[in-house]
Amino acid sequence: MKADRSLSRLPLLAALVATLILGAALTYATARLEDRAADARFDRLADLVVGSFQQRMTQHVALLRATRSYIEAENGAVSASEFSDYVSDLRLSENSAGIQGIGYAPLVDASAREIIAAQLSRQQGRTITLRPKTDQTSLAPIAMLEPQDTRNTRALGFDMYAEPVRRAAIAEALRTGEARASGPVELVQEITADKQVGFLIYLPTRQRLAGVEAARREAVVYAPFRAGDLNRAVLADLPALPLTVRVIDLGAPGTPLFDSATDPAPRHLALRATVREVDVAGRRWQFTLTPTPQFLTIRDRSAAITVGALSLLLLGAVAVAMMNLRRLLEAAHRAAELAERQAADRALLLREMQHRIKNHIARIQAISRQTARGAADLSEFERVFGGRLAAMAKAQDALGRDGGERADLRALLHNELAQVLDTAVVDRILVGPPVSLGARETQAVSLVAHELMTNAMKYGAGPRGGRTAGDGLTISWKTTRVDGTPWILITWFEQAAMSPATTDRVSAPAPQPASALNPGGFGSQLIEALIEGDLGGRFVRTFAPEGMTVEIAFPLSDM
Repeated sequence: MKADRSLSRLPLLAALVATLILGAALTYATARLEDRAADARFDRLADLVVGSFQQRMTQHVALLRATRSYIEAENGAVSASEFSDYVSDLRLSENSAGIQGIGYAPLVDASAREIIAAQLSRQQGRTITLRPKTDQTSLAPIAMLEPQDTRNTRALGFDMYAEPVRRAAIAEALRTGEARASGPVELVQEITADKQVGFLIYLPTRQRLAGVEAARREAVVYAPFRAGDLNRAVLADLPALPLTVRVIDLGAPGTPLFDSATDPAPRHLALRATVREVDVAGRRWQFTLTPTPQFLTIRDRSAAITVGALSLLLLGAVAVAMMNLRRLLEAAHRAAELAERQAADRALLLREMQHRIKNHIARIQAISRQTARGAADLSEFERVFGGRLAAMAKAQDALGRDGGERADLRALLHNELAQVLDTAVVDRILVGPPVSLGARETQAVSLVAHELMTNAMKYGAGPRGGRTAGDGLTISWKTTRVDGTPWILITWFEQAAMSPATTDRVSAPAPQPASALNPGGFGSQLIEALIEGDLGGRFVRTFAPEGMTVEIAFPLSDM
């Protein structure tokens, strides 16, 4: 039956698994398509940012070319004030955000250091000192840098040829005749605590300016840039984009030029980062663009969520259908199992009834034989035998009263004693805690109580004894444990009558085992057989001047 039930579940499970796999596959495929769409969208954003930067750098280089053309067109007649007016007309802060200014630096032999310093001082109307000291044979001092703000004024007289990174870019520009950018440097203009990485772009020219006669026929027009300000200016011209930008010069990757991220990106966003490389005046810059959490919202997963929800609904519908079908199959299985169990229960009940009937018949036969041996005539046999059968019947009634196989000890004794004593008297002489007895214990205790009560009626505790009904009779019990097993100890005490006991009762000065007292009496034999034989307990009867005590002890099948 269990094998059939397992087999019946396999198609149901297969249907659910197939539906689940189909829904998961559709949801995954939809999510992959959404990922590809998101990647394509982010690539477009990255292209927009990098394209805007390239366009801005093209404009800045174009400004340098225009400045060189202006100087060369004037054929050396451009003075410091004219150069200042020219740059002022360009309105760099409005039209070319990110550039720090436009300057001019002639190449000078080191031997003419003092001469060029004097010429620059006259040109600027203040003392200009060339710095720093250098062992180079050529100098490239900043002669003009506009607009003349506090930061740019500080740069005048700085020998850019003395610094290796700037010198390399100047030399490359002179060699190629094209605009060339330097690697990352700290600009001379960084005079505040808010310092940024900078770079410069140099464009060669062969034209001297007015008043700078000590220079050779080589010079550079240049523009300094703060990399952070430049990149922020590019991003400011774009709408707010859900991405961060990190820029490095591949020739000097250890000094990042710009990074707009304040915290490391989560792993799932970092995996979507895209990299672009651009040429910036002869140097390779790398842009790493990473999406922010605002790039991927729930709207970007709407299709996958919809497909997933529909898949769950389909799975739920299949599950409900399968569960209904399974309930029908299980109901059929349960009905078959119930019929099988009922048949088995009926067979077991029949065997149990047969066994109990055999036991009862055997016990009745034994009681009948023993009663016949001790009866003087048929009338006494009928009375004694009938009383014992009635005791067995009462025990059976007590077991079946609550629909179970157990009986309450007090109720059992109360029913037996109430046949000959008043109810109030019975309530008084029964003393003990609630105890539940099993079937065998109930039958045994009921017969023992019947025998003892019959004996008490004969010899003084009942009406036939000539004493007040129940006077001198006490029945008490308690529970204890023997080697961890629950036992019950029942004490039956009858106060001594005026005359010694007769027949089944013998007076003795000291306690003796019941087996030593009138061993031929059926009552003693029956009690011993029930307590010691059936229940595996102990039965002790003792006589003393104050009366007879019967102690019955046996293990309880269940407390």
